[in-house]
Amino acid sequence: MTTIPDDPEPKVPRPRRKYSSPGMTERRQRIIERAHQILGEGGVHALTIDRLSREADVAPRTLYRLYGDKEGVIFATVAERLREVRAHIARMNKDYTIDVVFAELDWMVSEMYRDSLYARTVIDFFFSSVPRPAAIRELGSVAYNRFRNWMDREIRAGHSCTGLDLERIAQELVETEFVVYHRWAVGSIDGPTCCLELHANFLKSAILVLDGPERRAYVTLLGEKHRALGMSAIGAAASTNRAERDAGVHFIGKA
Repeated sequence: MTTIPDDPEPKVPRPRRKYSSPGMTERRQRIIERAHQILGEGGVHALTIDRLSREADVAPRTLYRLYGDKEGVIFATVAERLREVRAHIARMNKDYTIDVVFAELDWMVSEMYRDSLYARTVIDFFFSSVPRPAAIRELGSVAYNRFRNWMDREIRAGHSCTGLDLERIAQELVETEFVVYHRWAVGSIDGPTCCLELHANFLKSAILVLDGPERRAYVTLLGEKHRALGMSAIGAAASTNRAERDAGVHFIGKA
């Protein structure tokens, strides 16, 4: 398992990222590198077309022509970063056991620490109120591929249920995974807790897919993750206390 530092803002200088995707021109590479660096240093508010134009040595009209607006620039950096991540994962060519899934989720959290301001920009982009279907597909691609790779393995092994909409389950897993990332981004949870919640979130979706003894094994594993996250004295009893729920007592953070 990847070791996650306790400090959510490590004081280690981050090396400048080098983009070199096939077909990317030197000018586009320069724009993406500089935009990523600005976002990583100051977040989305630090990036303006005028600043990027100066620092990447590109005319503003060229930026507008290539990317449309500031949002287009941000999405271009996100898409390029995700292509890097997918390529890195694909090179390892691993068999997606649950341990491999957990290790990859832990690595994703370590990457968020390494580039925390940029990670928060990416997470905020996912939850934007502006409809961006292409951007959302790109943002969710790593989580989606991870779940489908695991699920394909279980289907081949004969461990999956029949009659389910597996594509719907995969898409919903992506959305709930980003909810966990958002909890980290706003400071509700620290890195180790984020890892545990990501594990538990994956297991909950996986349990829907599995059947037989494999499903029971995953339920047991989910219980272990819940115990690691911390069970309260109220526990599941909160779900049976209708009178208190109707009175507005929601047991937030307790059960």
